[in-house]
Amino acid sequence: RENGHFVCIATGRAFSMAKFAMQQTGITNMVCDGGNGICLDGELVSISPMDRDKCLTLLDELEKKDLPYAVVEGDSLDYYAKDDRFMTCEGSTEGDMKGHVDPNFDYHTIQNFHKIFVALREEEEHLLENINILPFMRYHPDAFVFEPADKFAGIEKMIKHIGGNIEDVVVFGDGKNDMDMFLKAPMSIAMGNAIEPLKEIATYVTDRSDSCGIG
Repeated sequence: RENGHFVCIATGRAFSMAKFAMQQTGITNMVCDGGNGICLDGELVSISPMDRDKCLTLLDELEKKDLPYAVVEGDSLDYYAKDDRFMTCEGSTEGDMKGHVDPNFDYHTIQNFHKIFVALREEEEHLLENINILPFMRYHPDAFVFEPADKFAGIEKMIKHIGGNIEDVVVFGDGKNDMDMFLKAPMSIAMGNAIEPLKEIATYVTDRSDSCGIG
């Protein structure tokens, strides 16, 4: 920043979940919610939901097969379900998120889906025919989350918003949800502790994140 560069966090987390990262790093610009939201100078500029029709198709199948799930509406730390099966599974969300159980919960009333959590082990994924209808990330052996996963689309929105040049973009990352961003960015740098597939497509591999690989 001292040399005139625009620095921005890019995360799959919702804005409400990632605010702490801005406070910890002092970086107040952020592409959030897997590319569906952008934040400038600490303020949320815009955020888009997931495709509603695809979310409903997915939830209809989860409901029909009686599989545990929970839904996040909007940029929120609250998630909702009609029973507590997801909340009590080992892979239930942690941190500041709060679960709400309502036997009368009807996902058809939700207009803006931002995340859908599912309690299902990896070896059981074949039970869900529509599992690939939306991007998803497994964060626990017992659970995964459907969420936006095109960080580079968010970067493009940010560049357009600030009047920058896409050719100047350099991205850093370490995980599966960075793959698309690495494939599209002009220059990509993988952390030393990154997953191997990400290292294979990176322009450069630096040191581990806990060894000042970026600093």
